[in-house]
Amino acid sequence: MLSRLSIISAAGLLAASLFAQGPGRHLSGGPQGDGDFALVRAEFGISNKVVQGAPYSAQAVTEFTQTLANGDHIQRTTTASIARDSQGRTRMDRSIATVGALSAAAGRSTRAIVIHDPVAGLSYALDPARHTGRSMLIPQSRRAGSEEAHNRHGASADRAGAKTEDLGTQVIQGMSAQGKRVTRAIPAGEEGNEKEIDIVTETWYSPDLQMVVQSKTSDPRFGDTVYQVSGLNRVEPDPALFTVPAGYSITESRTMHRPPAAQ
Repeated sequence: MLSRLSIISAAGLLAASLFAQGPGRHLSGGPQGDGDFALVRAEFGISNKVVQGAPYSAQAVTEFTQTLANGDHIQRTTTASIARDSQGRTRMDRSIATVGALSAAAGRSTRAIVIHDPVAGLSYALDPARHTGRSMLIPQSRRAGSEEAHNRHGASADRAGAKTEDLGTQVIQGMSAQGKRVTRAIPAGEEGNEKEIDIVTETWYSPDLQMVVQSKTSDPRFGDTVYQVSGLNRVEPDPALFTVPAGYSITESRTMHRPPAAQ
């Protein structure tokens, strides 16, 4: 069983671990989709973009369902409070109580807060239970970039030769969203599989907010992951959300590096 120190270390390093993961990876090691962890990667500076003038606050709900061979189901639901201000600073407050052994070892809900502040040039991974955290320096080249996010939306899958389909537009949370379906095939024998495995991700992207507002990934190996933003509020969030609260002990960590490009 994990020690309490291991649990706190995992919570404090949540942001760093997310930054290092590939597209759509979850801490559960399961589906490759656009969940709240994917939102951290795309929304919190990992895509080299800073979205200014489009503030919001919302809830990001991720539902994971896996069907076992005996017909039983494993279901998990996690909810994150997310926000962005007009300067492009972002925050995610997420429970990690359902992350495998961490849940059993902790015995109670464990939270992790990620603040990405391109204005100050710092990102923070905070542990509210112990009032501790780690800071990571954002390289100058990644503070002011504002490349077109939609061009990068699903780009890694496209480069990998996946099939991409345009799903048109629909209104989600009162906003027009553009849909895309990406199907990635794992050839027979690549992972010990007898037949080809298709991993399908449907994503709905808001050009107005420059973010994914809804997605679903179906992966026969792990199950289905459904992600949706709800309770969207376009009012400027409280500035205090994007600063480290008083009383926190912050340890400096390494500079945030750009993840390797998809092959």
